[in-house]
Amino acid sequence: MNKIPLATAFLASIFFGLFLLATDPELWDNAPSHAYGLIGLIAVDVAVLAYVVGRAGRYLRYIPYLGAVKLLIIVGDILTAPQFGLTYLEFAQYLFGLWAYTGLVASQIAISVSSYIISRRT
Repeated sequence: MNKIPLATAFLASIFFGLFLLATDPELWDNAPSHAYGLIGLIAVDVAVLAYVVGRAGRYLRYIPYLGAVKLLIIVGDILTAPQFGLTYLEFAQYLFGLWAYTGLVASQIAISVSSYIISRRT
């Protein structure tokens, strides 16, 4: 079983999350709770990546659900637009205008798909 695509997807998720934390001043200025949430998601990615690389466990079959839940959390962030005085469309345009946010969304899809494929082969 080749876990390289899954590990790469987790590394991408970690990279995009860290990049957003380091470069998006709006995140820290207007939504520090979202920044701390993103730190939590990155910590989960690091822990699961260490598990995936270190073991070939039967728990790999649950990782597609983790990717899907994280995708819902990240995209669901758009629903907080009224807190910032923006419409949902304006906030979605802002978020998807950040290439790192788009990469973060894409990496969750990659985590779900690659882990699903691996779990079907084992």
